[in-house]
Amino acid sequence: MVYTDLPYDEATKAGFARALFDHLDHDTTDMAPEILEVDPRVYTDPELAARERRELFGYVPIIAAHSTELPGNHDFATVQLPNNEIVLVRQADGGVRGFVNTCRHRGARLVPEERGSKRIFSCRYHGWAYGSDGSLRSIADEPTFGRVDRRCMSLLEVPVEERHGFVWVVDSAAGDRTIDIAEWLGREFDESLAAMEMDKYHCHIAQNFDVDINWKVLMDAFLDGYHITSTHAGTVAPYFYNNAQSWEPMGRHGRMVTARKSIDTVRGVAPADAPIDRHITVAHFLMPNMSVLRQPDHLEVLNFVPAPGTPVGTRMQMRLLTREPAVTDEQKARWDKNWNILMAVLREEDLVVNEGLQKAVTNTDIGPIYFGRNEIANQHFHQWMARAFEDSRKWG
Repeated sequence: MVYTDLPYDEATKAGFARALFDHLDHDTTDMAPEILEVDPRVYTDPELAARERRELFGYVPIIAAHSTELPGNHDFATVQLPNNEIVLVRQADGGVRGFVNTCRHRGARLVPEERGSKRIFSCRYHGWAYGSDGSLRSIADEPTFGRVDRRCMSLLEVPVEERHGFVWVVDSAAGDRTIDIAEWLGREFDESLAAMEMDKYHCHIAQNFDVDINWKVLMDAFLDGYHITSTHAGTVAPYFYNNAQSWEPMGRHGRMVTARKSIDTVRGVAPADAPIDRHITVAHFLMPNMSVLRQPDHLEVLNFVPAPGTPVGTRMQMRLLTREPAVTDEQKARWDKNWNILMAVLREEDLVVNEGLQKAVTNTDIGPIYFGRNEIANQHFHQWMARAFEDSRKWG
């Protein structure tokens, strides 16, 4: 198996080793000052759900694709986001632009395909045609339609930026929306993501899964290192330590390091000298709804995208990234095996538990729910959500 070294300096890696060795030696984990109490209506309230889509996802950037999903000029991909279905199109100059997937004539869905390559997008309803730059190129039987200023009838555009190997989108075509990924991430977190060199990875597989679960329930599941033993006994629990994480908040976002049980082979070594690269998982949690998990030989990217119009629907966008494209049957089999493990963890364990949780929080007599001191990343997430709504100019 091909492993990649941790892309951090020796001092950072020694800090990871020191923190995890200490937790494992003393049966501890990083902890928040107090237990956090949360109203369970955050998972069910339709008014809050509408506000999240309007006031949060309509302003802040989220990942919509990996850059290698749009490898050539005029390549496109359709992506469902919380407010709009977006068509991402690689431009002739190599950049990426994003458009609301709606014909400006009568509101028909313009692009039905998930991905492909086109210079012209033609609406199947009445034949209006748009260029890959979003401009209106032709109107069928234009003399009988009436005079139209085509310059004002281009596809509605959303802000897009490529950074760290991903295509980021602000899910609103309002004219006052802008995008600045470096500012959104903050210097420290931006540098941590840059060190991962995700722009040098290839998207081996990307799939969507629609579930009747609130997106925050799913985000909570991946922020939580406390449930490994009880929930994942049939898959990954034999390979990971439970409830022993190092958490580092970085502005809005945060980084968590989890120990694999193979770390026991190097625990007798001084932290500064311990070769921990293969023995930990590094997770970057990007507010509000994304996680990037670095495994020793690949990356897993998970987006929990709220479905439009309902508080309990989510589209899970799942990606597996590899350092190089799989060419041989052996390489394809290896990455497919990793993908199948991820799917088993999700479908047979996480989703089963979280579908039950979503049902349970609709009970009338439930009272508050509690995030323990050891659920420090979950606390960060819920506290950030509250701050973001309080001050939308800074978003937490």
